[in-house]
Amino acid sequence: IIYSISLYLCQIVADHIHQDLAEGEELEILQSFYGSVESTMLNLFMAITGGRDWVVLCDPLMEISIVLVGIFAAYIAFSLLAMLNVVTGVFVESVLKSQATDRDLFMVSNARELFLSLEEGMHSAMSWETFESKLGAPQMKEFFKAIDVDPSESHGLFKLLDLDGSGTVTADEFLNGALRLRGPAKALDVALLIQEVRKIERQVLRIDRDSRGDRSVRRSSVSEAVCTPFMASAVSASSSEMRR
Repeated sequence: IIYSISLYLCQIVADHIHQDLAEGEELEILQSFYGSVESTMLNLFMAITGGRDWVVLCDPLMEISIVLVGIFAAYIAFSLLAMLNVVTGVFVESVLKSQATDRDLFMVSNARELFLSLEEGMHSAMSWETFESKLGAPQMKEFFKAIDVDPSESHGLFKLLDLDGSGTVTADEFLNGALRLRGPAKALDVALLIQEVRKIERQVLRIDRDSRGDRSVRRSSVSEAVCTPFMASAVSASSSEMRR
């Protein structure tokens, strides 16, 4: 962008000078600011980085054409509002990613220290009683702070970390749960949740169909049990009438 604008301005200024339309101090200023493509690029770069006031660079162009002033102002607006914001956003995003990585490493380090404080170290399986007794440990406090959960909800969190339902939490379950619970839900987590809900739905429908089948069988049995005595009495009555 700087090169394109510089090439255009340099050509317009050169034509203006060759037509002897500039002289004296104006000629010196134009040659100083826009005498070559290199100097024009340097001045345009300084205009958006604070090295030189862009109004000073814009005043000589006013003597040539108001259109050049509009082009120069559009260049300043685009550079400040669009290009520099994009560059700033890239740097900010990289810093945020670096901070997220540091937080993950810090969380893993805290979890490792927490399990190393147990008897069997990293091979320990933490029960609810042990988990509750460690709520006051600095590592556990940092863990709750990292996932933004209040310590009063520790029992519910323990159930979430206990993926296999064994009543204990291993180091792998603790770390995986900590990294999974930190931040918003990922697409994989949502897909797994949908899959589990569909599985439960199929099981409920199967149980409902089985219960309906059992009810229909029981109803037919009851009907047969109720109708059989009446049928027998009717048959015996008709037989006695025929004998008479």
